[in-house]
Amino acid sequence: MLKVANRIVVAMCCVFAAMLCGCEDVVVEVIKSNAYLRTEVVKGDSKNCAVVLEAQQGTSYSVSIASEGDWAKFSTENTVTEGVMESKTKVVYIYFSKNASGESRVANVDVVLGGETFLLSFKQESYDSTIAFVRDWAELPVCKEENNYIYNTHYGEMGSKTNARNYTYCFDPKVRASLWVAYPLHKCYTSGSGNRNNSSFGFDPKVDDELQANLGRGSYNGWYDRGHQLPAADRKCSQQMMDQTFYATNMTPQQYNFNQNKWGALEGRVRNMICSDTLYVVTGAYFEGEHDSSIDSKTTDKSGNNCPTPTYYYKALLRTKKGNTGKSISEIDDAAQLRAIVFWMEHTNTGEDTNITASDCISVAELEAKIGFTLFPMLNDAIEQEVKAAAVPSEWGVN
Repeated sequence: MLKVANRIVVAMCCVFAAMLCGCEDVVVEVIKSNAYLRTEVVKGDSKNCAVVLEAQQGTSYSVSIASEGDWAKFSTENTVTEGVMESKTKVVYIYFSKNASGESRVANVDVVLGGETFLLSFKQESYDSTIAFVRDWAELPVCKEENNYIYNTHYGEMGSKTNARNYTYCFDPKVRASLWVAYPLHKCYTSGSGNRNNSSFGFDPKVDDELQANLGRGSYNGWYDRGHQLPAADRKCSQQMMDQTFYATNMTPQQYNFNQNKWGALEGRVRNMICSDTLYVVTGAYFEGEHDSSIDSKTTDKSGNNCPTPTYYYKALLRTKKGNTGKSISEIDDAAQLRAIVFWMEHTNTGEDTNITASDCISVAELEAKIGFTLFPMLNDAIEQEVKAAAVPSEWGVN
């Protein structure tokens, strides 16, 4: 009976306290102090790292950094920052430069939060200073700082997105063309309002006009089309995406029969290989070696600039075998789940021929040996060689 009476008294006191503070429920949230890094390993080209603090509002904090050579600091250029928690969560950023030392480096982060101490650390991997362009995209080859190549990516509208990636290219001013154009291919790119009749050939705004072929007033001279590397039909998702495929950086002088027949048939075949997991494509033009007798070694643009003609063209493809795994390429550690192939074609007057055969196919490894670029670097290291060495035309509907 006494216990019951005590409970009643306690309950009445709680109700009375609630009435005094003008609320029906009194809930006191107690937050346990905590501090952690959002990531403990950062890439060599990363520029910051986040420390997350969690504690009661009004709790004092101190964060200090120790790194050999003081390469990691706060935005104030100091290695210590202090303050009071204004809310239950605070993010403190540590800033640093690219690590081109050739070795990884470690920074220790000590946090004092109220009466508790947290000892943290993160490692920054080394960055290859010869790498000119890095993105975590499965289609992007390794882009090296060499030969005055120019690397750029175009972005555009796709559905509700205003900056979806369109394509990346490696432009070589010596030949006034891109050596390769890399892009993802999915059904979301191939349907929409884009209409090639509303697009115009012209200069790429990301490259100096004088370095490009002048194609705005007509095609290359002779029997050479303005051959798309990324086909216009692959970018119907928006007019902006479509228009970008008509930039001179996406064009090469392509013999008109080859462009409109055999190469055009290959472009259509590649679109039929689209899957839910995304098909990754690198289309390229190879300018070395002896030309077929039906192809001139060079032509000119409408300003009279010399424009060398490619000796070969290729399309390198990578996708999952099932096509609906829901995984990114870097997550897959079983070579049997992937398939890759390269269609390698001599640039020649093919007439009305549209046949694609196994003789047009080579492996990614063979292509890399020819062109000197490393393709699909996002492949898991444990399976990369196996995936790149395999080329099974029948998996791609080719006999």
